[in-house]
Amino acid sequence: MLDKSISYKNIIMKIDWDKLKNIKAPVLPDGFSFRFFTAGDEEHWARIEASVLEFDSATEAKDYFEKSYIPHMKHLQKRCIFVCNKDGLPIATTSSWFADSAELGHQPSLHWVAVCPEYQGLGIGQAIVQQALVNFQELSPDMAVWLHTQTWSHAAIRLYHRLGFNVMKNSKLANNDAKIYQNDFDEAMQVLQAVMSEKMLDEICKTAK
Repeated sequence: MLDKSISYKNIIMKIDWDKLKNIKAPVLPDGFSFRFFTAGDEEHWARIEASVLEFDSATEAKDYFEKSYIPHMKHLQKRCIFVCNKDGLPIATTSSWFADSAELGHQPSLHWVAVCPEYQGLGIGQAIVQQALVNFQELSPDMAVWLHTQTWSHAAIRLYHRLGFNVMKNSKLANNDAKIYQNDFDEAMQVLQAVMSEKMLDEICKTAK
């Protein structure tokens, strides 16, 4: 769930191949399972992303998905991942995606990590990120993986850091439309002082690249 009580600042993170290659396939809690995107799953993606406040409504989320991802169906079917509950309902998602831009070239990048609020705290967020990173081992061998996040996702930043991602001080990342995200490292670290322990923030800053 996004924490919109603090200022929004962009954060770029990266996990290098030497760490990525050692990520192991995760084990989900009993009753949950992974599957890839199939036709019609845009409805589930939109519902999940809206539930964590990434969009104001599922309709807005679906419109975005249809514009940005549906044209790339062949990629969706091997890159967009869901976790389903015991009834087969998708309750979490992320994508082992990529960005191509004239300025930065090809960048494998983790997109849109979200777990429905009622299923948070079960380890599903970490599991789906790990699964996406394992997927990258085959999709983008020998390459680092990037992600864009923000101060509003400070809980997720802790997770990414624990899995081996480093916050980047100056590096840039393109988005799905080949536009370049702003890197707000200094401002973001100041904002995070209000919501992170001094020890955690110090570790993130010391390992920033």
